[in-house]
Amino acid sequence: MKRLLLATALLLTLAAGGALAQSAKTTLTDPVLATRFNEISDRLICQCGCQMILRVCNHVNCPSGIPMRQEIERKLLAGAPDDSIVAGFVDEFGMLVLSSPPVEGFNLAAWVMPGFALLLGAFAVFYTAGRWAARRRLASAKAGNADIDPEMRARIEDEIKRM
Repeated sequence: MKRLLLATALLLTLAAGGALAQSAKTTLTDPVLATRFNEISDRLICQCGCQMILRVCNHVNCPSGIPMRQEIERKLLAGAPDDSIVAGFVDEFGMLVLSSPPVEGFNLAAWVMPGFALLLGAFAVFYTAGRWAARRRLASAKAGNADIDPEMRARIEDEIKRM
């Protein structure tokens, strides 16, 4: 029984390797073209309204995903470069078809602002924690002086001077 389970697991593992090399959404059989198809379709958003990456849009008979994927296949078979294919979709649908904004102009803010916000948040946390710690030290120092008996304070100061 254990051998059967091990053999089944091994068979499934080997079968998965070939499945990962291809895309479930393309009919291209050439691995190089299939990889390019995956890279291009990962750069685009399906325009049916689902806001999913084109390659993973799982709507049955999707009115925009299927034609977009077919167009990518046609252009790949015609020998068009990847950037040209993406640019054609941008011309047709606008910048909203891109899965990530280009790193230029005003769109650069979409790449820079998360890091800036993270740094600002870290600064605010450390600043606030420092202020709380300072208040706590000040409160304990004030409370500590009031609780010590004057005779005990004199003894402590005498012992410190003797050291």
